[in-house]
Amino acid sequence: MIYVQGVQLVQVHVSGQLNFASISSVVYLQASVEGADLIQIASSIDNQLMKLMVDPSISKPADLKGKTLAVTRFGSLTDLLVRPALKKWGLEPQKDVKLIQIGRMSDIASAIALKRVDAGVISFPTSVQAEKMGIKTLLDFAESSDELPATTVVISRRYGKAHRDVVLRFLKAYIEGTHRLFTDRELGIRALRKYGGISDKEMLSTTYDLFTSRYIKKIPKGSLKGIKNSLALIAESNPKARGRKPEEFMDASYMDELEKTGFIKSVWP
Repeated sequence: MIYVQGVQLVQVHVSGQLNFASISSVVYLQASVEGADLIQIASSIDNQLMKLMVDPSISKPADLKGKTLAVTRFGSLTDLLVRPALKKWGLEPQKDVKLIQIGRMSDIASAIALKRVDAGVISFPTSVQAEKMGIKTLLDFAESSDELPATTVVISRRYGKAHRDVVLRFLKAYIEGTHRLFTDRELGIRALRKYGGISDKEMLSTTYDLFTSRYIKKIPKGSLKGIKNSLALIAESNPKARGRKPEEFMDASYMDELEKTGFIKSVWP
C-alpha cells in the first residue's frame, strides 16, 4: 500500500504500477474521459468532504461579489466544485468573484484568517481547524443533494478481466475492513492515527465519529448518479465528458456477485 495524491495517483495507476486505487470520482474520471483505462468498482463515500469557508463578515452568497476566493490549483477539485456553485448563485467566476491559487488547504485557512482573501474551499480535517480560527462555513458540499463520490475504488478493465478472483478478494477484505472500522472504535482510531496523519486526540475522536455516523457507507456499492454528476462537473471545462454515459465508467458486476453469493449479508446481516 502506497500513498500518492490526486492526479499523481492516476498517473502511477495508468503506468501499471498499481492494481487498485482509492480516489475521488472526479479525479479518475478526468483521466478516463481522455482514454485512460480506469473504471470504478466500489464507492464508500458518496459526497465531497469540502466546504466553502468565508470571513465572518460574509453571511450570504451575494456578499461574495467583488471578493477574492482561494482554491488549491486551477483545474483541481476545489476549483471544479466552486465554479458551478458560484454560477448557481448568479456569480461569474473571475468576473464577480476573483479566484486565486494558494496551494495547501492550511494556507487557504490562514489566508482567510489573516484577511488576505475573503473565502476559500477547504476540506476535512483542515475545515475543523478553520472553524476554530473563527472562519465560517457558507456551503457544505457534503450536505449537497448531488452525489459526488470522494472515495471510490478504481481498477483498470484489463486488470479486472485478467484477475477477477483477486478483485473479488480485495473487495471482500475492503468490506470486512469497513465492518471492523464500524464495530471496533479503538482500532479505528488507531488506524486514523497511523494512516490519517492525525495525532490530536480530540480530532481523532471527532473524525471517527463523523465518518462512521455520516460519511462512510457500510456497503460500498458504486453510484451511477455520482458518476453522472462528476461527468457533468468535468464537462464544465472538458467537452470530452459531455454526452458520456455513467455506465461506461463503472463495473458493478463485482459487488453484484458478492451480494448474490451471500458474502455481503454474511458481513452485514
